[in-house]
Formats: sequence, C-alpha cells, structure tokens
Amino acid sequence: MNRKILNIFAVLLGMGLSAFSQSNDQNRVIYPTQEQIDKYNRLVELLKHPKFITLRLASTRRDSPSEEPSTTPSPYIANQWMNFQLFITQDSAEKLVLTTSSGGVYGAYRPELIRDGDMVPYSQEVATSIEKSERETPNGSTRSRALEPRHEYSLGFVALESWYDSPLKPGHYQLTVRKRFTQDGDWVESNPVTFDVLPRKAPTATPEGFRIRLFPDGAKAKYQDQPYKLSYDVGVAVELINDSEQRVQISVIDKYYGHRPQLTKDGKLIPYNEQTTRLIESKEKDTRLIEVVNDFFLDPKTVQRLDGFSLKQWYGRLAPGIYHLTDRRRFEIGGPWTKESAELVFEIVP
Repeated sequence: MNRKILNIFAVLLGMGLSAFSQSNDQNRVIYPTQEQIDKYNRLVELLKHPKFITLRLASTRRDSPSEEPSTTPSPYIANQWMNFQLFITQDSAEKLVLTTSSGGVYGAYRPELIRDGDMVPYSQEVATSIEKSERETPNGSTRSRALEPRHEYSLGFVALESWYDSPLKPGHYQLTVRKRFTQDGDWVESNPVTFDVLPRKAPTATPEGFRIRLFPDGAKAKYQDQPYKLSYDVGVAVELINDSEQRVQISVIDKYYGHRPQLTKDGKLIPYNEQTTRLIESKEKDTRLIEVVNDFFLDPKTVQRLDGFSLKQWYGRLAPGIYHLTDRRRFEIGGPWTKESAELVFEIVP
C-alpha cells in the first residue's frame, strides 16, 4: 500500500470516518466510500495551500519575573528555560479536523531564530532529524483534533533547547515558527517574537560576619557537652546569621545545589547516596534545573531559618554511632560558598 493511501486512511480516521472496518463476516473488508475519499481529497487540497490558517506565537507566562505571555518578553538570562507557545486559528467555512503524528515534529515545524541579524543554526542532532524527515514518512502514534472556524487553539510549546545548542549566547533575538500541514504543502509563518538574552551577572562575595548554624529540627534539649540523640530520618534545620552591615540577596533555594553537608563517622567521610549524587550532578551540569527566587533578602543583623535538609534523603539509613556534621551554603548560581558551619555532633540510636 503506497504512502498516499496510508495517509488517506489516517486522515479519514482522524475525521471520525470509518476508513475501513470488518463486518460480522471476518473475511469481508469495507473500504472507504467515494464520498469519503472525495472529502479527503478536498481537505488535502485545502491543507496544501492553507491561506485560511493563522499562527500566533507568544512567550509563555513567567513567574520570575512575573509576566504574562507577550511578543516582546522581558530579557532572559543565559541558561534560563526559553519556552514559547504556538496558537492556531482557521478561517474556513467549516470545521477542520487535523491529524498529526507524534513522530512528525521535525517534518511539520521550522523555527527560525535570528541573533543580532544572523541566523542561528539548528543543533547537529536536530539538523539530522530534519534531513531524515524529508526522506521518510513520519511514524508513531497519531491524534486528531477538530478546529472550529475563527476559534483559537493551542498547537503546543516550542522549547528552544530542543532545537538549538544551549545555552544561547547573549544578544538580541527574533523568533518565528513555520508549520506545514501536508508533507509537500506550503508553509504558514507565525508572527515574530523578539527578546534579549543577557549574560548572567557576576556573583557577589559573601560578606564577613555571615555564617550558618545547624541544629536538629524539633530535637529535644541535650545535656551539656553531650551529643544529640537522633534517629536516622531526622531533619537538620539551617539558620542564616547575618552579623554584617550588608543586605544579602538569596536567590538559590535549591537544597541539592545550595547545600554541601559533610558527614563523618569515626573520622571517615560518609558519601551521599546514589540519588542525591545524581541530583547534584544534574544541577551542576544544567543550571536551569536549579530552583531560584528573585525577591528574598536577609537584612543586616538578623537571623532567619531558611531551609534545611534530611539526613535520610542525603545519606540513606545511617548505622548507630556518633556522627559529626558540617554544612556550607551558597546563595547564587555560580556564587561563593559560605564558611563551613560549626560541627553538629549527634548520635544515631536504634
């Protein structure tokens, strides 16, 4: 069966028509009617030259900074996620049903990204996938959706890191997205979205007089000079003490990027468990995975409990015995570490 017939069946199924089915006689096959085939051919011709379709591109809503979707979003910082949403409106005289394949993204879409007047090339992996899409029929699962005339629908999201090498270089950018609805059809182009990418600012030094303090979360008072007696799943609270004259901004709230506890028993360093090690490595490799905020500050001469961590999450089950724990903290991506905290000495009891 050739490619065109396969496409006919796919589209007819997407239109809610029975392209073919079996009757009670299992050996009898019912093929598409001439009316169904004519309807398909008319749809194909429409989609080859889709002048009645409009695409609208906008940034996605952002929390930091707080911003609604826009065609001129505020600047992004290098290594931030840069996602955009594509919408579709059709202005034909009737409901239109589109059938798409999950494997047909590179054949159906063409983002165009321009930086300071120069075209940004696709990543090598994407360029290879696009070349392959021109030679082969898309495969994968298919889905259909009905588009009523003059109603806007979301087509999905365009994540720049899925098409281009990242992080993007600082500069002024313009993004448009083209889409076609048949393999040999005309392209429909969206409106442009313009935005700037800024370099990440240099981290600031932690002021003298800033330190952190550890104590067991919810632990009972201990006898003087005696270790806390704890279970292995206790949480460790972290207090930030700003004895300096400076206001300190705290943007990193990510435990696995912001903390570096060091736990020893009998003089030997206890390694992090496998899951924690993977999380740390992933955030060091891709800083877009780090949880950050923009509007948190610690005023001079103040103490505040910001966060903490779980011994169980970082180390797993700990054997009974005496442990010594310290921690360092950083508050910016790529920023300096605080001085190591004083030791928290505790005993894990069965």
